[in-house]
Amino acid sequence: MYKRFKRTYQARTKANLLTSRKFSTNIEMKKRRNKENNIERKRVSFDLRTDLHKQLKMQALVQDKKIYILIEEALEKYLGEKL
Repeated sequence: MYKRFKRTYQARTKANLLTSRKFSTNIEMKKRRNKENNIERKRVSFDLRTDLHKQLKMQALVQDKKIYILIEEALEKYLGEKL
């Protein structure tokens, strides 16, 4: 019984180490990306018509950009014209 417990404990410990390493690697990658961009962002949530969302996704694919970048560019252009 002791051997079985020991093997199970070792397997769990190994799995926890692998998970914690993966977790710390993801955190390090996010920190690195934030340093590269060095832009402070705020997460927002809003409703969007489905046809606009579809067009936005297509433009993101065509331009090889992320959706939030396209939205930022459109807002900067819109707000720049208003000032």
